[in-house]
Amino acid sequence: MDNYLDLSKFKQSSAGTTVDSSPDEVKIEFDYSKTGWFFITIMGTTWHPKKITFTCLKTGEVFETLTNPKLIQYYMTYRRV
Repeated sequence: MDNYLDLSKFKQSSAGTTVDSSPDEVKIEFDYSKTGWFFITIMGTTWHPKKITFTCLKTGEVFETLTNPKLIQYYMTYRRV
């Protein structure tokens, strides 16, 4: 596995916004399970979300929604922090 995010695994918006675009171009929403929220709020540890939604801020379109656990784990591992 490479140490960078392979953008060919993800869709992009009609404006060319990707899942790795800057925060002023893409809105990223994480949806956690109740157990995930417990670990984040009470234990202070991170937990992989059950769903990630990417919205282009230029066009307002949702261009990618991740629900596949392996793809979510890949994104969370190699995303720009």
